[in-house]
Amino acid sequence: MSLPRDAARAIEWDCAQILTRFFNLFDQWRYEDMAELFAPDGVWHRLGKALQGRAAIMSALNARSRTQTVRHVVSNVQVDVKDAASAEFLLYITAYIHDTGSRPLEPPKIRSPYLVLVVPGALVKIGEDWKIARMTMNREFEFMR
Repeated sequence: MSLPRDAARAIEWDCAQILTRFFNLFDQWRYEDMAELFAPDGVWHRLGKALQGRAAIMSALNARSRTQTVRHVVSNVQVDVKDAASAEFLLYITAYIHDTGSRPLEPPKIRSPYLVLVVPGALVKIGEDWKIARMTMNREFEFMR
């Protein structure tokens, strides 16, 4: 099925916004909102585990340190529209992390990024909304600390 270019471009934009929003919510500790961006049976491959469904995603996220500062910089976003209700994506994440066990009062000083991830996945349209069907976090580079 071939979509008109304007329709495909609109899907590409909507999907790219979902992916950027996902990582912004991640960095803001808004885990419930983040998990809502997944399809109900969506799978997030993270740290060697397949987290299927929003409850599994929430359980893994709630176990994270609450004193760390993390920022995910999203780049090289590519969305390939398959049809009016499905798309695949690939993006890169450069992650920065700082955690001393307490919340910093000033911006932390770090030497380098923490890692670079290559993140492929798929999105599906459910009703009027695009949702993440699957996402895999593949470590491409880890920086020496």
